Amino acid sequence: MADREKIHRVFCIGTADTKLEELRFLSNSVKSYLRRFSDSSISKVRVTVVDVSASQKEAVELEDFDFVSSKDVLSPYLEETEMETSSSSYLLPGDRGEAVAIMSKALGHFLKKVSKDEFLCGAIGIGGSGGTALIAPALRSLPIGVPKLIVSTVASGRTEPYIGTSDLILFPSVVDISGINSISKSLLSNAGAAFAGMVIARLSRSEDSSTATEKPTVGLTMFGVTTPCVNALIERLAQEGYETLVFHATGVGGRAMEDLVRGGFIQGVLDITTTEVADYLVGGVMACDSSRFDAMIENKVPLVISVGALDMVNFGAKNTIPPKFEDRKIHIHNEQVSLMRTTVHENLNFAKFIAEKVNKSSSKVCICLPEKGVSALDAPGKPFYDPEATSALINELEKLVVATEERQVKKLPHHINEPEFVDVLVNSFLEMNIKRTGPQHQTTDEANQDHHVKELVKNESLLCGGTLHSKAADFPDAKPETLQRTYNILQRLREQIREGIPIIGAGAGTGISAKFEEAGGVDLIVIYNSGRFRMAGRGSLAGLLPFADANAVVLDMANEVLPVVKEVPVLAGVCGTDPFRRMNCFLRQIESIGFSGVQNFPTVGLFDGNFRQNLEETGMGYSMEVEMIRKAHAFGLLTTPYAFNKEEAIEMAKAGADIIVAHMGLTTAGSIGAKTAVTLEDSVNRVQAIADAALQINSNIIVLCHGGPISGPKEAEYVLKNTQGVHGFYGASSMERLPVEEAITNTVKQYKCISIN
Repeated sequence: MADREKIHRVFCIGTADTKLEELRFLSNSVKSYLRRFSDSSISKVRVTVVDVSASQKEAVELEDFDFVSSKDVLSPYLEETEMETSSSSYLLPGDRGEAVAIMSKALGHFLKKVSKDEFLCGAIGIGGSGGTALIAPALRSLPIGVPKLIVSTVASGRTEPYIGTSDLILFPSVVDISGINSISKSLLSNAGAAFAGMVIARLSRSEDSSTATEKPTVGLTMFGVTTPCVNALIERLAQEGYETLVFHATGVGGRAMEDLVRGGFIQGVLDITTTEVADYLVGGVMACDSSRFDAMIENKVPLVISVGALDMVNFGAKNTIPPKFEDRKIHIHNEQVSLMRTTVHENLNFAKFIAEKVNKSSSKVCICLPEKGVSALDAPGKPFYDPEATSALINELEKLVVATEERQVKKLPHHINEPEFVDVLVNSFLEMNIKRTGPQHQTTDEANQDHHVKELVKNESLLCGGTLHSKAADFPDAKPETLQRTYNILQRLREQIREGIPIIGAGAGTGISAKFEEAGGVDLIVIYNSGRFRMAGRGSLAGLLPFADANAVVLDMANEVLPVVKEVPVLAGVCGTDPFRRMNCFLRQIESIGFSGVQNFPTVGLFDGNFRQNLEETGMGYSMEVEMIRKAHAFGLLTTPYAFNKEEAIEMAKAGADIIVAHMGLTTAGSIGAKTAVTLEDSVNRVQAIADAALQINSNIIVLCHGGPISGPKEAEYVLKNTQGVHGFYGASSMERLPVEEAITNTVKQYKCISIN
């Protein structure tokens, strides 16, 4: 069948003999959300119900959907495998376990066969423990990236047997899947919406196979205690033209990486964090199995190995540690994770296991051994610092590994997280001369599917931003998921504007500020270094002075804010004039840790006079901030820059700004607020001028007001009522510092009024 004639389809899968009502509701939900979330191109997608009933009961067909009966799923599999059945009507065995196993294999066979002739956009299933066990293996067999989800009663239990190392999602049903009620209706609707969003993201992916093959892909293993090392590796490898995939070394992470190696998705591995070996040999909860390292060796993938986190064995909460280890050195990582320091004897066993594996390799392998410590906890003054145990591991590996021209051992006088050690790791890897041929895993069918994705979004407007920057081609460096996320954010904001509801953004200098800004209904949260200063009782201008590395502070604040914000987009304040950041790499880092977009802060827009002029003359001016926004826009990130006048608003709008924040200077209210500022009436005129200039470039740009005398809801309302084309307010000090000042002061006063007689 010609590519352009292929049907685009999603499957809703379940046992219609017992879950017909729920299957119908879920299918209707998927169909409805596909229409609601998407443009006209999604109308090409058919929603098809697939019955996988494993009983001998004849299920009722769904007349309002494309429908595949259980017999239609089962028959081709039985015919092809020549499996004997109880009769010519293809009845399954009476034993339910046997019947479920056969139907599961038949479903996998069915999906594989359909994928050859049609473009499979995704599959969603529904079931209890039996239904999940039936559907999961078939969905796991679908390629990575094809949306796959099961609404399941077992989603909150032990899910590894169902998911394995795939990207299958189990969606908790909370209640048993037994009819439609107020709870199941809500949860099935949410699942349908989530799945529809995944399908739309897949269809919006614009990269074709030729783009995907430009960079070879490298797998890296990481733990929290080796994060500095791996983060530096990511940056270095990106500079060298590699794409990196990072796997958390939790047992499942190692297996996932090795599965991708076997599938041809990964062309090189830096196995930095081999802690799964410790859990396997000692009895921890994050263990690999006896096949660890085999995938790289058998597939002759260039391999750099280190011994990250082999100083520890992982257990659950402290009371779950086996009694035989009660006298060992324990470090409580958190309430759910306890770490046990490994001994000299155990480290000798680790070395033996790794050496036996590596010595079987006939391809390029390099073992890099850090003498000064194998994790952040294995350093002077840290809980697991034990030079004897670490030396035993290092020296034994050096002794046991048989060095050859292709197999090298490097013992280095560095700690694993030191930059010098990172340099050796990268250089050792580069010396292996991986051919830059990129991923080799695509089949002809998958390449054709990529072609269909490109065709579906060709000439379609992805970001509804107006006359400029509205085509997918205007985001040459964007990842599909980032672009889709930005699209969804802007769609929500524009819908809110149409409903007459103001857009409210907020700065957060602490996790608790962000948490309760979200609870209050804020639309955007921005974190930048001034937030930390103002919540420490210092003026916001401290963020513009040489008191700290602004961009590093934002990365540190991310650890505090991102985990507590559940739904609201969080933006990073990026110092675009930072001369010590490779901005492309830094923006990718911002994207990878979970930020939805960027704002230009610290900004030279807050400087004036000769100092501002000198900054501009010496290459540290506002134009660098404009360039940062332009790069972020090309990456598909949401961009919300500050502009201080109409000329800057025009520059930012041309650079692709999604939201212009008209900045009126430092907030004037409160104990550490500025005293010098424009009046509220003057702010109206200045905000209007900035809005008019931006809207002239992009008629759909969103404009917010901020700062100066606009220090509370009444002032913001005054500006919004006296301007046109201004859609809301962005507050920083007014959102967190002023409320805290007032609340704490008044609360303490109330305590002081307590009578003790």
